[in-house]
Amino acid sequence: MNLLYDENTEGCLQKPVLTQEIKLVDGLLTARIPVLLKEMSDNGKEAYYPYEDRPEMIFADDTGECQMTFQMIDKKLGPDETGIAAEAVREYISSIYPRNELSPVHRYDKGKFQCGWFTMELEEAGESSQHVKAVLSVHNRMLLVTATFPEQDRLKWEALLKYFFDTLEETA
Repeated sequence: MNLLYDENTEGCLQKPVLTQEIKLVDGLLTARIPVLLKEMSDNGKEAYYPYEDRPEMIFADDTGECQMTFQMIDKKLGPDETGIAAEAVREYISSIYPRNELSPVHRYDKGKFQCGWFTMELEEAGESSQHVKAVLSVHNRMLLVTATFPEQDRLKWEALLKYFFDTLEETA
C-alpha cells in the first residue's frame, strides 16, 4: 500500500489516503486506487447498475458514495483518438441527461496512457456529486473509466484520479 497524503506534513489538511494496486482488463493493466474502494457485491451491482451491460469491474466505498468502474468497450481506439472518443461519449451523455451540467473534454497525457475525460454534476436527494468519465486506449481498444464522488471531495478526487492515471501500467 502507498500513502498518497500524509496528514503529518506541514500545512496538510487532507486525511491520509492509502492506495492499493489492482489488476484491470483481464490482468493487462495494473493501477492504484484508494484502499477504501472494494469490489462491489452482487447485490450492490444490482442496486446501482440494474442493467445488462454494466461495467466488468465496479469498486465502491462502504457507503456507495464513492465509486470507480472499469469497462472495455468493443470498439477500436488508437491512443491518439482518446480525445475524439471522449467528445463522442460526452455528446451521447448530454443527449441522455440534458439537464446535467457537463464540463468540456480535457486531455491528460502525463502518464503512460493518454486519456480524454470530462465531469458531470449530479444531484440526487439534495446531495451534489461529481461523475467523471475517462476514455483510454488499451491494446487499441476503448477502456471507459468512471469515478463518482461527493462534490465536497472534488479536490481530493482530482488528485486521486491523476495519481490513478499516472500509475497505470501494462503487465503484458
